[in-house]
Amino acid sequence: MLYRILLGLLLVLPAGVSADEYFLVGVAQRQGQEGAWWGTELWVTNTTASTGGYAVVFLPVGQSNLEALRLEPPLEDIAPGVTVLRRDAVPEGGLGALRIVTTPGVMVYCRVFNAAGRGSFGLGLPPITRAGATKPGEIAHLVGLRRSPQFRTNVGVLNVSGDNGAVRVRLVSERGEVMGEQPFRVAPGAYLQLTDVLHAFGQPRAENVRAEVTGTVPFIAYAAVVDSRSGAPTLVQPLR
Repeated sequence: MLYRILLGLLLVLPAGVSADEYFLVGVAQRQGQEGAWWGTELWVTNTTASTGGYAVVFLPVGQSNLEALRLEPPLEDIAPGVTVLRRDAVPEGGLGALRIVTTPGVMVYCRVFNAAGRGSFGLGLPPITRAGATKPGEIAHLVGLRRSPQFRTNVGVLNVSGDNGAVRVRLVSERGEVMGEQPFRVAPGAYLQLTDVLHAFGQPRAENVRAEVTGTVPFIAYAAVVDSRSGAPTLVQPLR
């Protein structure tokens, strides 16, 4: 597997070559609830007139990924103007996040989709830099969360720092009432997945819920509202 090879190679970029770093959060290649099968496709595009490079590092859920976060991986070449589609960025059975290292002008984008669903494109995930992460003291608001016989909501959080920390998830009703809150420890580079989060917080049915996510370390948060009829997920990006 590519990510295992990368984890074993602590190589640096060639002298004089700068690199950009991006994160894609909530990628998967595994069985889900209600018969879902979540897959991930990654596009890498070289928008420049010269050969570029990129590397993909997988950050598995529920563990420290400090080594992978600090890794300076070897880059694969990508020719000028070329777009590469990768279906192997996430290992089978995997859930977590991707760390992408590129030369300037090489862009990345991915989708996470339910292959067992009915014709949905799925989640189009934009790449996020460390500078774009929510900082300690800030609140990431995830709005429009739902739990009913038709909908369920998942929340994901990635610690983009090399420090141990904690994130707190608070659910707030449309009337402004706190429906529940809980802290979670997050190791360096760790991805936290809260599946069917409203039900997990004791809310079997709720509409128009807002999640407030705060942390002691910089983090990236998102939510996915899944339609049980079609198996289609809808991305909810944080408001700050």
